[in-house]
Amino acid sequence: MCKEIKRENQNQRIILFTSYNEVEHLSEAININVDKYIMKPLNSRQLFDTLDEVLDDLKRERKEEAYKQDLEFASNHDLLTGLANRKLFFTKLQPLVKESIREKKAVAILSMDLNKFKPINDTYGHDAGDLILKKVAQYLQKSLRKSDIISRFGGDEFVIAVGFLKENDHILKFLGRLERNFSEPVVYQDDDGAKHYLDISFSMGITFSPPTVAEPSFDKLLREADKAMYRAKELGVPYAFYDPNEESKFKIKAKKSQELKDAIDRGEFLLYYQPIINLHNQEIVAFEALLRWRHPQKSILTPDKFLPYIWNDLEIGLYLARWVIEQVFIEQNRFSEKNRNISIGINISFLEFNAKEFIPMVKEIIDRYPMVSPSKICFEIDEETAIQDIELGRSRIKTVKELGFKVALDDFGIGSSTLAHLQKFDIDTIKIDKSFVIDMLINGKNHSIVDASIKLAKAFNYKVVAIGVESKEHLPNLLRLGCDEAQGYGIAKPSFKLKFDI
Repeated sequence: MCKEIKRENQNQRIILFTSYNEVEHLSEAININVDKYIMKPLNSRQLFDTLDEVLDDLKRERKEEAYKQDLEFASNHDLLTGLANRKLFFTKLQPLVKESIREKKAVAILSMDLNKFKPINDTYGHDAGDLILKKVAQYLQKSLRKSDIISRFGGDEFVIAVGFLKENDHILKFLGRLERNFSEPVVYQDDDGAKHYLDISFSMGITFSPPTVAEPSFDKLLREADKAMYRAKELGVPYAFYDPNEESKFKIKAKKSQELKDAIDRGEFLLYYQPIINLHNQEIVAFEALLRWRHPQKSILTPDKFLPYIWNDLEIGLYLARWVIEQVFIEQNRFSEKNRNISIGINISFLEFNAKEFIPMVKEIIDRYPMVSPSKICFEIDEETAIQDIELGRSRIKTVKELGFKVALDDFGIGSSTLAHLQKFDIDTIKIDKSFVIDMLINGKNHSIVDASIKLAKAFNYKVVAIGVESKEHLPNLLRLGCDEAQGYGIAKPSFKLKFDI
């Protein structure tokens, strides 16, 4: 009977009351799966002690089982969101692909990255960031079926597998549901009880494992989805599908990026300097550093001939930015030795400006050149890209200015800045885009735009620089409008050698 009970429930505990005390009888009791035995005559103390031992054993075993389950869960899941981790994703992906192939259906692999997650984390703290990640997990679970796989690989990186797709475009139904779920802001309440409404969005790359491929490479599929996701980021759209034609473009960009890095190491880059004058006395007060590539076969190349190859390549972009910034520090070091009070402007992409490596990099350069005051260096960031992420730009500008640097909003007028945007940016200078300045003397509309831009800048007490001044006739007109400084071919062309007289 004891064996039958155990067969039905292995966790059932059996206590045997017996008057036998011989070894062979006790061995037989163990063989029939008895857990404890009590010798007759019955002693209440012995009975309760035995029951306590059995209960302690049960508690210990349950605790050990729960611990094992916790360990098993932790080894296969992301503990914050409860989603599958990388290991479990690939474990579950294989049977999903096989079953989909059996039904002659495709599997979509989606790589998803959150936009603006870092500034939310930096501005509101990790509690807000954790709340965002949990909400995203909920949105994904609401948008998908139980058969689909949702995972968090780390940070704000999510990977999803959607199986049993009769047609590839059926994935659009899921994307539609996901976009609707993301439309509502996440409400975060801080320690002071203040509520913050945080808008979140995503960039997603999608590739497919077709039913005709019996054993697809999961690593290859994931790489394809990642590349499509970065393509979505570049285009500023929620999602993009993997395009094999983009693969060849990617390889070309990778090759060009390496060529640029090698060119930096070989000393083929140099800086040209274009003067900026004070309109009141027409004296040079600053220079803008302009990058050039002294190509061994193609002579001097301007940035439009090589920078497009490294757009969104943060590693090479920062490598080049470090070189430019250090060259400007070296030039300013010479200025300080000659007591020249002249600023130098540096164009910097918003991607590099907001990279986590940027601040440590410039701090290191500051330490290497203690004679140079950062206030003599101005970082020029493009208006159109800066306003795409107001909070991130605002936070980074604040940090850069705390180090002593000046900040200018470049190409002003071609973006969509509003009064509210300008109020949020603690900048020093606005540089009016040359497309308005060049023909402002013959184009009434552009003249009005220049006039309005100057008035807008003055309302916030910003210095105004007009770029694209192609003739001396521009100068008195700009001065009458209230412009402070000017730059352009009508004043002086960029030159490798610094010229302090015009």
